[in-house]
Amino acid sequence: MLDITLIRNQYIEPYTQLKRQSAWIIELARLFEPCDKQGRVRTARQVKQEVNQFLKRLEQLATERPNEAKVAACIVKAVRHRWWGLFTCYQVANVPASNNDLEIFFKDMKHHQRRITGRKAVQEFILRYGPFAAFIDYSESFDDLLARLRQVKSKDFKQARQTLQKVQLRLKKLYRFRHHPDLYFRDLEKRWEKATSSHK
Repeated sequence: MLDITLIRNQYIEPYTQLKRQSAWIIELARLFEPCDKQGRVRTARQVKQEVNQFLKRLEQLATERPNEAKVAACIVKAVRHRWWGLFTCYQVANVPASNNDLEIFFKDMKHHQRRITGRKAVQEFILRYGPFAAFIDYSESFDDLLARLRQVKSKDFKQARQTLQKVQLRLKKLYRFRHHPDLYFRDLEKRWEKATSSHK
């Protein structure tokens, strides 16, 4: 029993340090909350001021505890480096505070594509459809899809289709270049000859 206690005593200081450092991260995360404890929406100015004060306090703590200075400096550097985009959600309506929902959306989309195709990699699908892949809703029924598509104006549909065709044409060229370079270059030479001969 004494041996176990002695072993535990070796880790008291590192454990206390880690607990203190994790408390810094938790406090910092709370400072970025969009609403205060009373449920009032916080402004970008308020949040900036509080985060700035926290970072200055952290820098002061780093000078007092040199063995924790590296961690404190890393947190300060990470926040300062991203400062330009941290407060957009408080200035622009409907902009989320984090990209967690977006990450979950992409994870779900990849999961569904793996189930449909049976392939592990889904990059080809994302590259092929680009931003249009975001319009797929796997929980949507066929009737709901038709109802949604009926709301799209003909002009907007044609414009979106042209954009998609451009994306697909570019990817088709890339595929030909990677997999059949000889044919690709021969075709390019023919087109070049045709273009130069028409200007003579």
